[in-house]
Amino acid sequence: MTETSGTSRENFERELGSFFTLCLLSLVFGAMAMAFGMQFIVAAALAMAEAKALELLPFVQVLLGWAAVVVGLRWIVSSARVLKGVKGIRKEYRAAEGRVSDEVLTGLIVKMLAHYRENWKTILRMNLITALGGAIFLTLGVVNIVQGIWHWYSPSPGEIRYLPAILLPLFLAVGIDFAVGLVSLASSVWFRRYARAWELRLIEAEHSEETLRRSLEQG
Repeated sequence: MTETSGTSRENFERELGSFFTLCLLSLVFGAMAMAFGMQFIVAAALAMAEAKALELLPFVQVLLGWAAVVVGLRWIVSSARVLKGVKGIRKEYRAAEGRVSDEVLTGLIVKMLAHYRENWKTILRMNLITALGGAIFLTLGVVNIVQGIWHWYSPSPGEIRYLPAILLPLFLAVGIDFAVGLVSLASSVWFRRYARAWELRLIEAEHSEETLRRSLEQG
């Protein structure tokens, strides 16, 4: 067995890394959906307890919160299933200790293509949600910047003394929002580029299978 070229290994590592990162981000956004849903439920429950009556708006908030929890939980389960397959391929690749032969690399590529084909609908949704999540975090970052500028140039009399303590969390939030947003959008773009390559490989594989089937029928 011959060892693969460095370029082939590097390309596969980037593709596998992009796939792995997408799965992790998808899990994070699923967990965040569950967290926001629980926040909605707790806030609505406290409002109803304070009012000592069943009001329409808190009741709708509870329903929306439960919907977010269910969607987030189902999304985590779907993402974890895809991640499990990616981790298996990643483990096999690392077990080769950097000496990956052409045969081993080809086998891993075939496994990754099969995993992609089996879960392509979920994976495309994962990529879309990651892109949307990145856009939302960037928007939150811009909102926090606007709030910081507003507090800096137009502070209320009671805020002047505590202005540094008010602005510090805002600027920290801006950094976190922009970091998560940029990583999410970049991961989505990179993964989509690799997904196009995988789709072309799947088309070529299907053509090869069809050619082989016709040859067997003629034989």
